[in-house]
Amino acid sequence: MVASEIQATRLRLLQDAYRRLGADTHVAFVDESYVVPEVAHGGRTFYIATAYVSPVRLHEPVRRDLVDIVGGTYWHTNEAHGSGKARKIRELCEYLAEAEADESFLLAVKSPIEVIADGDERAREVCLTALLEALHRGDVSQRPSLVIAEERHHQRQRARDQRTVRSARRAQRIGQTQVLFTSPAVETLLWVPDIVSFAQNHKERGSNIGYVAPLEPLLRIISL
Repeated sequence: MVASEIQATRLRLLQDAYRRLGADTHVAFVDESYVVPEVAHGGRTFYIATAYVSPVRLHEPVRRDLVDIVGGTYWHTNEAHGSGKARKIRELCEYLAEAEADESFLLAVKSPIEVIADGDERAREVCLTALLEALHRGDVSQRPSLVIAEERHHQRQRARDQRTVRSARRAQRIGQTQVLFTSPAVETLLWVPDIVSFAQNHKERGSNIGYVAPLEPLLRIISL
């Protein structure tokens, strides 16, 4: 299947999931950030899974605002930081800090990551499960009816994520909450947890760049 067909399929699945939702239904958007042992050089290691939760009625206005701030339809925070766009990242964090009362941010942070062959994957499983469980419990402003997470690049990773969701569901930790993995190329709102995860990443590493500062009063963090 060529890339255009994959994107078309992703878009169709996303539209199908949204079609059943009302304007005040909440959706969670999930992404990650991490520092794994092989790149930490003896420093702190951690895994962050972030959920941004918002009602459907706000989705289109927030999408438009994000595209306007970025000045285009592509964004990846780590790339932007590496290319000298710190001011743009700060602007995005300040914008997100103006969230309405029924928008919320939930983070699951595991530290340290075990120094084993699949330590990063195990940390992801723990964080993703804890995040989905907390969302299902209603630990944020509103329990989301749909969770949209960024789909990873490799089939083995995607299969592992699906197993994580199935295991959490079998253990009755997340109920029947629908979890859909897709690309930020078809859902701009996945930029939000990418931005927040990256900002928290810098704080976890002890950076003084201060990206997360305007957001900190809004962040609920589960330490694992």
